[in-house]
Amino acid sequence: MPTDEEIRITDAAELQNVLTRYVDSYDGYTQAAEVVESPGLSAAFMEIAARRKTIVEHVATLIVRQGEKPDVDGSPEAAVHRWWIRVRAGMTQEEFKATLAECVRGEKELARTIEGALSHGNLEANHAAIVAEVATELKEALRTFEAVLEC
Repeated sequence: MPTDEEIRITDAAELQNVLTRYVDSYDGYTQAAEVVESPGLSAAFMEIAARRKTIVEHVATLIVRQGEKPDVDGSPEAAVHRWWIRVRAGMTQEEFKATLAECVRGEKELARTIEGALSHGNLEANHAAIVAEVATELKEALRTFEAVLEC
């Protein structure tokens, strides 16, 4: 049976993984809002980014409360993802759908991270409840993007 300290470290590590992916998501949507030509889609991206920033701040606070320092730099993989979005900016309608498809890919990666954090069983009960609530917001965004791609 793990000690309280081992659970705490594992919980903080799971939360850090979630935090990193949400920092990536926030950065990605902020950038996508800047490069997309559709004002409506840009506004939607900014709304998602704002929700993601709130989650980033909340999860970072949970990590601090555990006596750890949250890393809010994001991942190298996401930096490559954002580079790809910049390259595709200003292209055709077909490229627009490709950008949305990339958003869906990023959302699915974030969903895998969230599902992993929940399934590992390493999170404290109150943290697992927060992460599960966050997963609901994520699934809604994913459904929205997939619906747009089907059109």
